[in-house]
Amino acid sequence: MNTASSSEEDLLRLAIGRREEQLERAVKDLIGAAEARASLGHYVARYPWQFLVGGLLLGAWLGKRR
Repeated sequence: MNTASSSEEDLLRLAIGRREEQLERAVKDLIGAAEARASLGHYVARYPWQFLVGGLLLGAWLGKRR
């Protein structure tokens, strides 16, 4: 009986280890996705024309002040 409980314990430890690895990978993927969405590059890539027009207007405004 001790051998049976020992093998069950080993199986549970292996299952827990696999689940922890899956969880760690999922958390890393989630962090990567959140950081990518929070970057300025994400918004520039998504709305390039708005940033281009905004940059031109800002440049014209700064150039006009001098």
